[in-house]
Amino acid sequence: MSVAYREWWFALVDQQTGDSIDDDSGQLLILTAGAPTSPSIYSSDTGTAVSNPVRTPRTFSNGRVRFWTDRSTTSVDLVVITALGEAYFLEDVPYSRHRILVNRAERHHMLVVPFGANDNSELDTGLDLPVANLLVQDVLLRVTTVDATETIEVGILASEAGGDLDGFIDAASVATAGYVNLWPTVTGGVNIDYHDATAGYGVFLSQSIAGADAVATVGGFERRYYRTDGTAKSISYTGSAGSDTGAGYIYLPYLRLP
Repeated sequence: MSVAYREWWFALVDQQTGDSIDDDSGQLLILTAGAPTSPSIYSSDTGTAVSNPVRTPRTFSNGRVRFWTDRSTTSVDLVVITALGEAYFLEDVPYSRHRILVNRAERHHMLVVPFGANDNSELDTGLDLPVANLLVQDVLLRVTTVDATETIEVGILASEAGGDLDGFIDAASVATAGYVNLWPTVTGGVNIDYHDATAGYGVFLSQSIAGADAVATVGGFERRYYRTDGTAKSISYTGSAGSDTGAGYIYLPYLRLP
């Protein structure tokens, strides 16, 4: 009788020493290779399905995680974030690979977060910025499946103290495939050139005043950094009303402060 499911397991390993890392709260999100979706994921070899796996990361226990897929799945993409905030995006990982190397000396990291269609309701991605003193330096948005006329907002769950559902991205368009420019538009006016700072970077990463075609209202825009506090940590996104097809990736590059 053939085995119905394929077993996968991964262990966190210190890149410098080769020692196993004891981690009981790090997260591993399993994605379809090359896409912001997830294959069917099972929590046992008897076919216990994980509900909505694209938003249900597996949690490391003693630095290890184990799961199953259908036999047809031979490679996956992995989103990893450890208990200390080291983040990795591993592409096209075969089931025969078991070690995830962690560079404990590296301070610069980037968390990759998939997004899908979401109709006007804040959605918890399941991925967290787990500790205080992660300095988020930027946010990037890549659309792989467009949704004409629709936008997306990205932030931290508004229900958490200090959270803001559009703190990272405020009403960015998902109508065009590729990377989305989040900087404000500079418009050449009749009276004065001005900033249109009404969409793009959210308040976690910028401060702005929308301008208009009048000398007194040129507007302005400045970038800023966002430092995590360990309380507001659950990354969320919200699609505009009517969103039904948009999908892609959110990239959060950050620095782990000492």
